[in-house]
Amino acid sequence: MVSDRSIARTEHRGWRRHAPTLLVALLTLGIQLPFLDRFVSFMDEGHLLQYADLLAGGGEVYRDATIYPLPGAFYLLSFAFQIFEPSILLARWIVALEFSFFCALLFSLLRRLSSTRTAALGLLVLLLYRIWVFPHWHIYSYSTTALLLLLLTLVTLVRFFDHRGRGTLALAGFLYGLAVLCKQDYGAAGLLAFCAVLVVEARSRPGGRVLATLSGFLLPAAAVGGLTGLHYLRVGLLGEVIQQTVLNHFVGMASFEYSALPGLFPILSQDPTLRDPAGVFDYWPGILLTVDYFHAVRTSWLYRETAILDGLVKAFYYLPYPLIVAGGFRLLRRRAELAGDRRVPFLAELTLYALAAALLALFSLNRPQDYVHLAVLYWSLLCLALVYLHDLFRPHPRLAMLLLALLLIPGALATAYSAELAWQLRSAHSEKVPGPRAGVRARPEEARALASAVEYVRAQTAPEEAVTVLPYHPLVHFLAERRAPHGSSYIVWPFPEYPDRERRIIDAMEEQDTRVVIYAFTAFPSYPPPEEYAPELFAYLVEHFEIDRLFDHGLLGYRLAALRREPELPPGRRLLPERPSGELWWERARGVRTAIPMVQREDFVARELWPFRPVLALRPSADGWTVLSVPLRVPRDARLRTAVGVHPRAWHSHPATWTRFRLELVSGRGRELLFERTLDPGRRLADRGWFEVEVPLDAWTGESVALEFSTSSEHIGGEDLLHGGWAEPRLTPLAPAQGAGEGRTPLEARSGAVAD
Repeated sequence: MVSDRSIARTEHRGWRRHAPTLLVALLTLGIQLPFLDRFVSFMDEGHLLQYADLLAGGGEVYRDATIYPLPGAFYLLSFAFQIFEPSILLARWIVALEFSFFCALLFSLLRRLSSTRTAALGLLVLLLYRIWVFPHWHIYSYSTTALLLLLLTLVTLVRFFDHRGRGTLALAGFLYGLAVLCKQDYGAAGLLAFCAVLVVEARSRPGGRVLATLSGFLLPAAAVGGLTGLHYLRVGLLGEVIQQTVLNHFVGMASFEYSALPGLFPILSQDPTLRDPAGVFDYWPGILLTVDYFHAVRTSWLYRETAILDGLVKAFYYLPYPLIVAGGFRLLRRRAELAGDRRVPFLAELTLYALAAALLALFSLNRPQDYVHLAVLYWSLLCLALVYLHDLFRPHPRLAMLLLALLLIPGALATAYSAELAWQLRSAHSEKVPGPRAGVRARPEEARALASAVEYVRAQTAPEEAVTVLPYHPLVHFLAERRAPHGSSYIVWPFPEYPDRERRIIDAMEEQDTRVVIYAFTAFPSYPPPEEYAPELFAYLVEHFEIDRLFDHGLLGYRLAALRREPELPPGRRLLPERPSGELWWERARGVRTAIPMVQREDFVARELWPFRPVLALRPSADGWTVLSVPLRVPRDARLRTAVGVHPRAWHSHPATWTRFRLELVSGRGRELLFERTLDPGRRLADRGWFEVEVPLDAWTGESVALEFSTSSEHIGGEDLLHGGWAEPRLTPLAPAQGAGEGRTPLEARSGAVAD
């Protein structure tokens, strides 16, 4: 009979065994608290919040919102929203708890595969990893939720290897099914890894049966998938689920050029691919771009004068491959352990290795191959490296101490720099985003722009009204508590999920009489602008909407605009034909002209659609003027209406440059300056937007004149069509008491308000 004292001793030993793991979870949670509520993600976090809120309100994804992953993570968050009040902060607490649990599980696994000291070192590595993998493990994500479930599956399988309980195996299969329900491509990698390990386990065990073992794991997983399929079959959306989660993925891969691995060469020199704006966005750590817009790195001596940072970036992408190859040879060499006392540790390492290798293979075969999609998978590689280093140096403790001594200073510097980045994240994102659904802080200019946009939406629309937010910023929907007119309009990707996606969105906006559009000029550098990949939708916006207000509180950061439906165009006619005609020349000095050859004409003048006007784009000249002369016989009681502006894509030109606009009229009586204005949107917020020009021409009624539209720039960086926009010049009837315009913003001209 077992005494009460022996039971107490057993319970005490069990508590002591699990206490370090619990302390790891609490420590990890505590370290995240200072910056848990900092930063906002308009798209990645925004669409998870919005779609979970949609589910919590009785909606259905795949019908009311198009998504590419399976819906598990969305449903998990929606359950939390039904229990608590929906907010960004609630989602942050969930992901912080997820990461704490994640670190505790890995700490426990590393203790088993190596030692407590190595596991403690692994915890430090994971805490640093938490900073460098940003924004993953900072914002709620289906990727990290799926990875946590895959890790839970791994740990449960290791427990099965210990005791071979069928219930434990079934639990592992159930957890794996939930992981697939969060992200199907991670699920495919997990299927390959776990099934391979279970085959090895069954075949290496006396009396082991491969089919029975695989069935015990896969049937519970299949049950999760089957119940999910039955639900969507019942609501009539199974076809949509297959279209959006399977077929669209392959369509996107085939039709869009996602980023691929950076070239390995050149190794010893600076790589221009890594240094252009798209390359910086794709291949460098997101935390560097977030805390100071890459300024500190770009201005450092290491970046400007050496290729060291280029080499480190490439090492991040290419070192996993030799690590996996070496790990494979290591397992082959030790395969005899399957028949001895080291069987379970061997199987545990094999499972971690198989999952790491499968996830790396997924990254290598999939797109995009950028920093954030590899970094989120790096935890498994880091853990493998720690296990390998532990076994390598365990027989040589003095050599291990020497290596630690050599790494002490660079390790301390890396830790200090990582901590500084985390503190900068906290310091830079200092202003609270107002509203009960926020609870987080952002950069002051971003918080104010977001708050202004949400306030505008709430003031201009009723709760049941649909609001369009383009191209991919659904956080505005979530904070304003408004739905989109169509499920495909929450995020308008560079490739369409349906061939007629744009027409579906337009029809929905017309059917619901959508009056308000929030348009974000801030876009991913690696994506083409929406006017290129969604031209029909963009043309619809240009034709039916105009900018009503700009929410632009900083020279950098998010740039948002509110659009409202515009009334019918006033009576009148276009000044120019479809292909802009007239003489075109450079003017280096007054009267010194050089005609621009016909073969170059399209590089200097073009009719385009800009946000949100038809435009005569006239490329400025840095050492003079580019002039387009348009002949005109002035009709009776006419005025010229146009506007000047710089395209939003050029507001962040580096270095900043101004554009000077000039409009002159040349007649038999001489030359007269009708309008002149300089816009410097890179340095002045007030110079962003359209500035109206209205000039009466009745003084030249009946005369043959020439209107000369001219643009000039500060330096060569402004010599492109985006810097010189004249809104479609029109001749309209002269209204009473109209004079030449000095240039007014759309708000001053139409509503008398001042932009936020």
